Amino acid sequence: MKYLSILTTFICALQVNAFASNDCSNVDVRDSLPADVKTFMSTPSDQGDIGWCYGYTAADIISQALGTPVSALHLSAYYASEVTVLGKIGRGVVNKTTTPEGGMVGVAVRKMYDLGYACKEQDVPSQGTKEVYLSSRTKVHNGMAFLINRMKDLRAGKCVDLCEKSFNQLAEGFFPGTSPDTIRKYLLNHRNVSLEDVVFFFLDNSCRYKATPIPNSLKYETWSKKTHPFESINSQIDWLLNRRKLISLEYDASEITDVGGIFGAGHASTIVGRKKIGNSCYYMVRNSWGKSCDYRKDIICLPEQGAYLVHASKMKDMAKKLIWIY
Repeated sequence: MKYLSILTTFICALQVNAFASNDCSNVDVRDSLPADVKTFMSTPSDQGDIGWCYGYTAADIISQALGTPVSALHLSAYYASEVTVLGKIGRGVVNKTTTPEGGMVGVAVRKMYDLGYACKEQDVPSQGTKEVYLSSRTKVHNGMAFLINRMKDLRAGKCVDLCEKSFNQLAEGFFPGTSPDTIRKYLLNHRNVSLEDVVFFFLDNSCRYKATPIPNSLKYETWSKKTHPFESINSQIDWLLNRRKLISLEYDASEITDVGGIFGAGHASTIVGRKKIGNSCYYMVRNSWGKSCDYRKDIICLPEQGAYLVHASKMKDMAKKLIWIY
């Protein structure tokens, strides 16, 4: 069944045993993970030019649960393909666009449970930015949103010259093993198939037969300020970190960056650890912006990890919802 992900609100009725804590011992959950998952979680992740942050952090916690790195790109594409027509209209109202962007981490995890399998990162790499050579001297960086727009142009008969050159290179980058001509013919011969479905179809074809099954025994929980208004969200984070759980974090991007202006934008990342610096306690957050350090001055950037450190007092203010798998 398809869900109106952009318009749906979830209420968590579960009570979790959080406790007040002043503990700021150093914890890095990645140290407890299998070597390949640790490497995956310590390498910068880049969502590129499309708002699929929810899929990147959902892939992180699913990777821990399955013990193998799973593809955020495949996961996000499936989520986007499941959004109904009404959901797309809702996105147009909220985001002023019908591009398949935006979502919620908990819904993304549930959808992967419904799908029953997750494609591995090695089969569908999640790096969302590809190099495109418009000429021998001109190189640009484009992502999935750019490719989807080139698909629209192609169907409209408007994709020529630089558009066609971009399409060919992006198609080869995102769908290795499938020729751009095959994708072009599919787009033109199946005009009733949404572009989100086309993207998922070709990603899924390249990895499904090698995918990792998702057992029904895996469950997820959520914790939010709305459902626990009188409890400390930092204490809940500490409780989970002390049990070596990766935590998906939903918050407003305006808390960490000036990008988006005063209005900010919904964002999601993964809390991977806690660290004491001097007499202050910080949380380590894995982001999906590559090596970018476009943060506010009070955020400590860790570009080689694609992560940042945020003071505990700021985390208390900015964190809205936590999601983890048990």
